[in-house]
Amino acid sequence: MKLFKRRSFYIPIMKKIFFLVFISNLVFCQNLEVKFKFHQNKSYDLVSTIKNFKLIQNERASTFVFDDIRNISQIKNKEYASVYKENDSLVIFLMNGESFLFFEKEQIYKNFEKNFLIADLRLEMKSPKIYIEDKIDIFNWEIINNKDTLIGGFNCKIAKTNFRGRDYIAYFSNEIANYGGPWKFDGLPGFILKVESLDGYLLIEPVEIIRTTSNEIPNPFINKKTTLFTDLSKLLLEKDKKYLARTKSLPNPPERIVVGKPDMIEDTGLGERVYE
Repeated sequence: MKLFKRRSFYIPIMKKIFFLVFISNLVFCQNLEVKFKFHQNKSYDLVSTIKNFKLIQNERASTFVFDDIRNISQIKNKEYASVYKENDSLVIFLMNGESFLFFEKEQIYKNFEKNFLIADLRLEMKSPKIYIEDKIDIFNWEIINNKDTLIGGFNCKIAKTNFRGRDYIAYFSNEIANYGGPWKFDGLPGFILKVESLDGYLLIEPVEIIRTTSNEIPNPFINKKTTLFTDLSKLLLEKDKKYLARTKSLPNPPERIVVGKPDMIEDTGLGERVYE
């Protein structure tokens, strides 16, 4: 893990109180750039990934971005991957000659002032992106009272929660910022540096933390139609109907069609579906 970076500074002889205020402002500055490793261990392990995400945050907003789409080393089983097709916004990998894995630019935007976030999502390769809206304060955390854990040189406290089908442990520090975190994770009295699910499906860990100057973070989805996460299951069922219609139009359609549970971080409420 790389060490925390900041620009060097010179402190002349001055009153002690000014020095303390200066250090306090440095510690609690909300303007950050944090690089994360985003491990996702999928049920079909051949397509598990370790993506490079970057979070940029100021006092009003943040973005959590994946745009390193050509880096094949982010595939857990990269020895089985070969580039099948690519353009500026999408790279399709063929995995062991039997399945596809696609990397495209992903982003989550948070607006702390208005308490909402938007994440882009594609349900299948050929379908257009949809934009899922959530509240930021959707987590019910329980802070665990024990010794601080040192991560990247910062003292972190531990919290746990159950969120949409998974149990999580999070490590957060108020030495970095008073709020914020990777992906949708937020709502603790400090910046969330690391998150892991107890079932091993998800691990998000920091690589590098950099203080930045204050820059405006615009909403990249400002003109996009958004869908609430609670309505995502309806969209998946609509996708099922289209799939069934295509399948039944084949010369010899199967009598029974099984659609598996979505392999996603969040439980949409839909399990395996059987259509006869």
